[in-house]
Amino acid sequence: MSADAQAFEAFEDTDAMSVGEQRLRLPAGLDPATTYDVLVNGDHVWSLTPAHDIRGARGAREVAWPKAIQRRLLGRAEVVLREHLSGTERGRARHVFGGRDDLEVRIVDADGHALILDKWGQLIRPLSSESGSVIDELMDHTARLLEDLQEKAGVPAFICYGTLLGAVRNGRLIGHDNDIDVAYLSEHPTPVDVAREGYRVERALRDAGWLVRRGSGVRLNVRLRLSDGSSRFIDVFTAHWVEGSLYIPSDTGFPMPREAILPLAGVELMGRKLPAPADPERLLAATYGEGWRVPDPSFRYETPRGLSRRLGGWFGGLVSHRKHWDSFDSQQRHTVPKRPSPFARWVANHHGSTRPIVDVGAGTGRDAIFFAAERGRQVFALDYVVSAVRSGQRIAENRSLPIRWNLVNLYDTREVLAYGARLSRLPEPADVYARFLPHDLEPHGRENLWRLASMSLRRGGQLFVEFRTPEDRDRPHVYGQHPRNYLEPADVVAEIEAAGGTVVHLVSGRPGMAKLREEDPAVCRIVARWSDAAEETQDAPVSADADQATGTGAPAATVTP
Repeated sequence: MSADAQAFEAFEDTDAMSVGEQRLRLPAGLDPATTYDVLVNGDHVWSLTPAHDIRGARGAREVAWPKAIQRRLLGRAEVVLREHLSGTERGRARHVFGGRDDLEVRIVDADGHALILDKWGQLIRPLSSESGSVIDELMDHTARLLEDLQEKAGVPAFICYGTLLGAVRNGRLIGHDNDIDVAYLSEHPTPVDVAREGYRVERALRDAGWLVRRGSGVRLNVRLRLSDGSSRFIDVFTAHWVEGSLYIPSDTGFPMPREAILPLAGVELMGRKLPAPADPERLLAATYGEGWRVPDPSFRYETPRGLSRRLGGWFGGLVSHRKHWDSFDSQQRHTVPKRPSPFARWVANHHGSTRPIVDVGAGTGRDAIFFAAERGRQVFALDYVVSAVRSGQRIAENRSLPIRWNLVNLYDTREVLAYGARLSRLPEPADVYARFLPHDLEPHGRENLWRLASMSLRRGGQLFVEFRTPEDRDRPHVYGQHPRNYLEPADVVAEIEAAGGTVVHLVSGRPGMAKLREEDPAVCRIVARWSDAAEETQDAPVSADADQATGTGAPAATVTP
């Protein structure tokens, strides 16, 4: 019997709430449309609405612990369920997670600050946990940013989304939020000109001294370092009209007359008067629905697929699929080996070259550093995790290595086409290298990986990829269960051929090819070309000794489909 089944067994004939390792059973009689808070040892960590969060048969009462919270559940815990608005307690239960009665569950950050689950499923440090002086400082930054957008970037700017919601409700920030939302209004009628203006606005903010990160063609993120050492963010959205609809990417687009926004008015927020739309109630109703006045920390945007695809086509986005790897880089970077991977050594020993090499999904840069420092090659390192790119840039600069880091997202076709065009114009064709990347990509991302290779390798050079196969699915993994797609080698070959490439080498399933500590994954290695040029004579000859040294066990066979 599972741990959850044991935990629930005594409650099968009762209406009480009970708690298990993987999920909790809610008390009977809850209103499906009411928002409830989940408290763990007195801390509010999560809010849910039964109608949205319970999956299964009608009348089901069980809800899974969100993954971000479940990872923190180790030790004894008292779990309380209460109504968000009234504070009325609706259930209480105790459980010892992982059998560790000597520990107490605390869902906090490294400094002991309470965390709460946000609408994206991430644990955040809510504004409600901040002192009054920190909030005052944050509001000072917000007021100055809005002024700089107006005066230095020349665009009308106002508070929006959750920040506007709190201001209109009660003149205060929403306690369970963790950042500030502002928008500026673009008067350009076409998306391409809206995006071009966005880059001008970004330059103006940088010139004014702001630390700015771009999320898409129409979304910026301003990073703040506050006096207490904490970091906060202000999201800067671009509002614009296309054919009578107001879009504030990346979540909303709806019919809205100009007089609902302009001329800008003012609204009181935390004792300050800040610019706001002319009719903020109308904008909030269109954004959140007619029930916007009722606080709902369980609210999640459900952007229609058509709108999401339209905005993605217009403006692209660097944030797509990135949250998981942002978190991994911040938490696990120091645990990743510094030495080059076996695949990097295999490529160097079997296909040694002086050509430039493009390391796609470079991560910590361990292989990029190897190719640059030990093999003397110009390296172009690509990743879409901002912290990884910045860390890699610092290492390259400190060690004077010939590595150029760039922020590129394979889910953004516009980014891929732009970077592929740059690679196609290099004086010498570059090799393309992607280790443990294809299985981490959805089909659209892999399609763009092959597109990048196709654009880069038409004049020569080779593609080197290594990925996990289905045989690896149930094997131990040092870094747990990432969202992986275990790929059949034949399927990857078909994808490469569909993109115009030719697979000239394939080896799969041999032990020791990618061993990391106790993990010995089942992987496939592929070499492909998009050119019949004879410049491949630079490649080093394959030797059995080299194969043995890199753990493949025997010389790899060459495949010519």
